[in-house]
Amino acid sequence: MTGVFQVSRVLEASRISSRAKARGSLSVLLMLAAGCATHAPKAEPVYFPARPSPPRVVHLKSFNSLHDLVPVRVGFVDLIRGGAVSPHIGTPAGAAFRSGHLYICDTEVNALHNWDLTTGGARRFGTSGDTVLVKPVAVAIDDAGTAYVADTGRGEVIAFDSTSRSTRHFKAPDGDAYKPVAVAVHGSKLYVADITAHRIDLFSTADGRHLGAFGKVGSGPGEFYYPMGLAVSAKGSVFVSDMMNARVQVFDPRHNPTLSFGRPGNRYGDMGKPKHLGVGPDGTILIADAEFAHVHLFNARGQLLMLVGGPEDKPGGTPMPLGVAVAQTLPETITSMVPDDFRADYFFFVTNSVGTKRISLFAVGSAR
Repeated sequence: MTGVFQVSRVLEASRISSRAKARGSLSVLLMLAAGCATHAPKAEPVYFPARPSPPRVVHLKSFNSLHDLVPVRVGFVDLIRGGAVSPHIGTPAGAAFRSGHLYICDTEVNALHNWDLTTGGARRFGTSGDTVLVKPVAVAIDDAGTAYVADTGRGEVIAFDSTSRSTRHFKAPDGDAYKPVAVAVHGSKLYVADITAHRIDLFSTADGRHLGAFGKVGSGPGEFYYPMGLAVSAKGSVFVSDMMNARVQVFDPRHNPTLSFGRPGNRYGDMGKPKHLGVGPDGTILIADAEFAHVHLFNARGQLLMLVGGPEDKPGGTPMPLGVAVAQTLPETITSMVPDDFRADYFFFVTNSVGTKRISLFAVGSAR
């Protein structure tokens, strides 16, 4: 009887534990359905340069989850059916911003996050279906909302439409060892940085045709040694972070080199390992430097303006920056974090591959 009694107690304990887990899961579901981040995000302002100098950049928030910025709204039916995804980042890499959406490549869960900063909706691309991502490291978004994801594990760039369905694959004809690490889109052209061939490939976004390439291995004008970042301005100028040459090169729309700035060293204007980069609406070039653990800000003439971030794992720090995403405007729930003594002209996100808070949001502007 004692053995039967003990088994009975174990079974009852198991039933109680199962009921508790079910109640806990239901509570989580209800919290998500209601939107568990119902309060306005709390700012963590850090000024660059530090006061009393007039600031030109202010850090607003470091975060790991969409919950930290906006209330996440999920339908209860989606939760029950398993249609909801966790709005939490693992190990972020490249990022892009377009039409109120923040897109982040995540090499921990091997997916592309699509966070709607207006509604709080969260989706993931590339985790199921006919195209599963292996190691997504960079993303670019076109005017139609198509996401172009550079996947070094698959050795190709995959286009996903707004419903997360893969539509096209891009790979150079001679790309048996193709390793795309950065992407940019301008009009009907897709630019891809390939660190295996040390060049920039061009594709047609309409049909995936390879249109040509420019660059080769080397340190001269128009040559690259591990190109790691790409950006294209509204006028068609191409910006390439040339990592092992510790510089950024600028090309005209015909892909002729017009400017180069940066060099190895530890003086202002020198670079360590420049990764991804972005171009602000005012022409400022923002470059994530993983070795120096900060973001360089240069003007259009290649002159250093200032440094942002730092190696500290705290608000305002960028312990190992990789991705840069520029946003001209953000929803008012987020811009409300801008301090009253600062006027924001535009914003940029920085992803960090280490640290307790992996994504940082900054505003560029001036003191009031």
